[in-house]
Amino acid sequence: MIGTLVLLKIFVFSGKKEQAAAPPANPAIPVECFIARDTLVQHQVETVGTLNAREQVNVVSEVARKVVDIKMKDGAMVRKDQLLFKLDDADITSRIKKLGIQARQVAANEARERILLANGGISQEKFDETSTLRQSLEAEIEVLKVDLAKTEIRAPFAGKIGLRNTSLGALVAPGHILANLQDVSKINLDFSVPERYSRDLHPGVPVSFRTDYLPDELMATVEAVEPAVDQRTRTLLVRASLPNPDGRLVPGTSAKVNLTLAGTTMSLYVPTSTLMPSTLGYTVFRKKLGQAEPVQVRTGTRSREFIQILDGLNPGDTVVTTNLLRIKKGSPLTIIKTY
Repeated sequence: MIGTLVLLKIFVFSGKKEQAAAPPANPAIPVECFIARDTLVQHQVETVGTLNAREQVNVVSEVARKVVDIKMKDGAMVRKDQLLFKLDDADITSRIKKLGIQARQVAANEARERILLANGGISQEKFDETSTLRQSLEAEIEVLKVDLAKTEIRAPFAGKIGLRNTSLGALVAPGHILANLQDVSKINLDFSVPERYSRDLHPGVPVSFRTDYLPDELMATVEAVEPAVDQRTRTLLVRASLPNPDGRLVPGTSAKVNLTLAGTTMSLYVPTSTLMPSTLGYTVFRKKLGQAEPVQVRTGTRSREFIQILDGLNPGDTVVTTNLLRIKKGSPLTIIKTY
């Protein structure tokens, strides 16, 4: 009887040890999931642009002459064709006066010779010589008038003149910059965006931006887009514009540009939180038959919250967005939220 009890005790304790040694089942990992679907998303593009005047030009002299009068005031607004600088023209006006007297004398001779020619008093050749001389003198006068106009440096358009870079009595050379003129009534905002957004940009697209010297956010409208991408930077130059009647915006300053672009075609997008970096690019975990399945994906454009999937997923696939660090291939999953 004692032997029977001993054997029974051994079998009982042996059964308990075997039961304790059995490995526990893997618990399901609670996760949130996203159902991949074709959709249109808005792309938020942030970049830095430059503010430029609508029109800007360096006021220069075309001839080498002395400055005899300055009609502009530094930093003032000027009208179109307003006289800014007057250069010495004494020699030109004297030559015009001299040639004018000669031309009038030759014209009088030509009138008399025309009468003589009609009466046979002179030959046609003699009359033609006088007529040619008159025309030559008049042509020389016209050339001098062109040179005379170059001594008056005028504003090519209305705008704000900068600081003058010369003084009264100075001898200026051709191409010497006398001042800078800018039309600031309208401001251009020039900036570049990556080439992948080239299809979404067109005239009329609104652009918001900020500057370091104004507290409020300003709005501009895309006016034109370069027809080709810059091959060096793979970016597309865009020009937006806005009125600047009060002159608050200063040309040459930088602007922080925020551009919202709506997608033009349907595409597959998933939250950026689903991506896991891998040696080959990016991987997402897809829920299949209650377990995690890693899938290699090829990505496209990215917004703040979503990223385009070009290859690897199909519409309707359920991808995991949370607890990614706890998941491995074949891990059981429990969905606590789907969106």
